[in-house]
Amino acid sequence: MADNGHLTLTDCGREVAEKIYERHNLLTEFLVGLGVDREIAAEDACKMEHDISDASFAAIKRQVENK
Repeated sequence: MADNGHLTLTDCGREVAEKIYERHNLLTEFLVGLGVDREIAAEDACKMEHDISDASFAAIKRQVENK
Protein backbone atom coordinates (compact mmCIF):
# COMPACT_ATOMS: atom_id res chain seq x y z
CA MET A 1 0.00 0.00 0.00
CA ALA A 2 1.32 3.41 -0.93
CA ASP A 3 1.40 6.34 1.48
CA ASN A 4 -1.66 7.77 -0.29
CA GLY A 5 -3.65 4.60 0.47
CA HIS A 6 -3.61 3.18 -3.06
CA LEU A 7 -2.97 -0.51 -3.50
CA THR A 8 -0.78 -2.02 -6.15
CA LEU A 9 -1.49 -5.63 -6.98
CA THR A 10 0.86 -8.20 -8.43
CA ASP A 11 -0.39 -10.06 -11.50
CA CYS A 12 -1.37 -12.95 -9.24
CA GLY A 13 -3.13 -10.62 -6.82
CA ARG A 14 -5.05 -9.00 -9.67
CA GLU A 15 -6.21 -12.42 -10.89
CA VAL A 16 -7.50 -13.30 -7.42
CA ALA A 17 -9.23 -9.92 -7.05
CA GLU A 18 -10.88 -10.24 -10.47
CA LYS A 19 -12.06 -13.78 -9.66
CA ILE A 20 -13.64 -12.68 -6.38
CA TYR A 21 -15.18 -9.58 -8.01
CA GLU A 22 -16.75 -11.71 -10.75
CA ARG A 23 -18.11 -14.12 -8.15
CA HIS A 24 -19.52 -11.28 -6.06
CA ASN A 25 -21.32 -9.67 -8.99
CA LEU A 26 -22.69 -12.89 -10.42
CA LEU A 27 -23.84 -14.26 -7.06
CA THR A 28 -25.51 -10.96 -6.19
CA GLU A 29 -27.42 -10.93 -9.48
CA PHE A 30 -28.30 -14.62 -9.12
CA LEU A 31 -29.80 -14.03 -5.68
CA VAL A 32 -31.65 -10.91 -6.82
CA GLY A 33 -33.07 -12.99 -9.68
CA LEU A 34 -34.39 -15.43 -7.08
CA GLY A 35 -36.23 -12.56 -5.40
CA VAL A 36 -33.75 -11.66 -2.66
CA ASP A 37 -33.56 -7.96 -1.77
CA ARG A 38 -30.48 -6.44 -3.47
CA GLU A 39 -28.86 -5.31 -0.20
CA ILE A 40 -29.29 -8.73 1.39
CA ALA A 41 -28.13 -10.42 -1.82
CA ALA A 42 -24.93 -8.34 -1.85
CA GLU A 43 -24.27 -9.16 1.82
CA ASP A 44 -24.81 -12.87 1.21
CA ALA A 45 -22.65 -12.79 -1.92
CA CYS A 46 -19.82 -11.36 0.20
CA LYS A 47 -20.03 -14.43 2.40
CA MET A 48 -20.39 -16.91 -0.45
CA GLU A 49 -17.81 -15.57 -2.90
CA HIS A 50 -14.81 -16.73 -0.89
CA ASP A 51 -16.01 -20.22 0.03
CA ILE A 52 -17.95 -21.53 -2.95
CA SER A 53 -16.11 -24.20 -4.92
CA ASP A 54 -15.02 -23.57 -8.49
CA ALA A 55 -17.36 -26.36 -9.62
CA SER A 56 -20.42 -24.92 -7.89
CA PHE A 57 -19.66 -21.41 -9.08
CA ALA A 58 -19.23 -22.64 -12.66
CA ALA A 59 -22.61 -24.41 -12.46
CA ILE A 60 -24.33 -21.25 -11.19
CA LYS A 61 -22.59 -19.20 -13.86
CA ARG A 62 -23.80 -21.58 -16.59
CA GLN A 63 -27.34 -21.37 -15.22
CA VAL A 64 -27.27 -17.56 -15.17
CA GLU A 65 -25.80 -17.33 -18.68
CA ASN A 66 -28.41 -19.72 -20.11
CA LYS A 67 -31.35 -17.58 -19.01
